[in-house]
Amino acid sequence: MTWLITGGAGYIGAHVAWAMAGAGERVVALDDLSAGVPARLPADVPLVRGSSLDGALLKRILAEHAVTGVVHLAARKQVAESVAQPTRYYRENVGGLATLLDAVAEAGIERFLFSSSAAVYGNPDVELITEDTPCDPMSPYGETKLAGERLVRAAGRAHGIATVCLRYFNVAGAAAPELADTGVFNVVPMVFDRLTRDRAPRIFGDDYPTPDGTCIRDYIHVADLADAHLAAARRLSAPDAAGDLTVNIGRGEGVSVRELVTLIGEVTGDTRPAVVEARRPGDAPRAVASAELAAKELGWTARRGVREMVGSAWRGWLLHHGG
Repeated sequence: MTWLITGGAGYIGAHVAWAMAGAGERVVALDDLSAGVPARLPADVPLVRGSSLDGALLKRILAEHAVTGVVHLAARKQVAESVAQPTRYYRENVGGLATLLDAVAEAGIERFLFSSSAAVYGNPDVELITEDTPCDPMSPYGETKLAGERLVRAAGRAHGIATVCLRYFNVAGAAAPELADTGVFNVVPMVFDRLTRDRAPRIFGDDYPTPDGTCIRDYIHVADLADAHLAAARRLSAPDAAGDLTVNIGRGEGVSVRELVTLIGEVTGDTRPAVVEARRPGDAPRAVASAELAAKELGWTARRGVREMVGSAWRGWLLHHGG
């Protein structure tokens, strides 16, 4: 097997590349480097700079590297940006996927792994979100991920491609400081950014119907997420791989925003109290995965806890931000 990882130099993509290459899989990465960092990749993983919207480039990569399976992570992923630029999100996330699937089908590739998101669910009022929970995305980003899943399954049926869609919950942490998330878009780096600028962390709303009034989320270590991709790739590599599978990737445990901010204070040594601000539109009181299907179908369960996520993310933050 040779796997093409689109978005392979990104935060998640590089972790997937390390996990798969470390397990003996042959890997080639494609990245337009809008957010990717070439130095994140293992030295023996080839990197091609380009976009999944470039059909001619895709055909060349698939042929030159004798690709037999694809892991598609390349996408724009900021909710607020998707609200402001919906056409860009549909063009790049759905259009890029369609172009890639055309190239995959033409090349006769029969294995496809799609990076999806818990954003497809929207704000369901349930204790645990299962794969059967109705999908009702609340942003163009979530809509593009749901459309992407449907497109992947349809292409799989049409062309005999075995497919897996992984619905990520909240990703944090780093397998090594060099691989850490360098953006300030997710809650953990957002708190780090406030602290290193000598400002108190912010909590958006403390009047939700939860034990401490703040939103509850399911956090998954990015190294566990990478292991889930390896497990899914191994499933797709089986001689009898067929059909489609969609699974949640989370820990199945909820952590409130206040609990997370308190833990960040313990790890960083900056325990100043958080400032409570108004709720943000669209935030669900609770979003926690049922991870049972991933365990059953992939033989995968998360192994790393939230303290390890925060500690590893903090070491990466200090490396990249001059601490």
